Amino acid sequence: MTAYARGAALFRAATADLSAPELVLTVPSCPGWTISDVVTHVADNHAAVLAQAGIVSDSADLLATYEEHLTRQPRALIDALELTLHAWDVARARGMRADLDDVVLDFLTAFAVDAGEQLYLDGAFDMILVGAEEDRQTRVLALYGRAA
Repeated sequence: MTAYARGAALFRAATADLSAPELVLTVPSCPGWTISDVVTHVADNHAAVLAQAGIVSDSADLLATYEEHLTRQPRALIDALELTLHAWDVARARGMRADLDDVVLDFLTAFAVDAGEQLYLDGAFDMILVGAEEDRQTRVLALYGRAA
């Protein structure tokens, strides 16, 4: 399974059976955003990437269309990162457990290590300092400004 497929599965699970009242819940890890804003952001980004690649689909499932056509593109790692983090964001905002397995944590760690300081240059992420005694998920998410 690709990193993108894992991220898509996490995002689908986090957004499954969303109710209208949940759409207006705030997402603490994305200040100023609601669940609706996060879902719209993910959908808009996917629609833009698909359009840029010239991919037209009748499917309403943008994640499936992307997975079918674009997971071998270099950008897929960025989109996998976005899906994974936003799945965690939405799950937490909904009060759901948001446990990430070792494969996902390995991906997030490798991405942060490869990106180095560039991860923080555009302001999308602010590292949170946590102690070495924290569990692995807490330490990894802190690299992306998420407080577990």
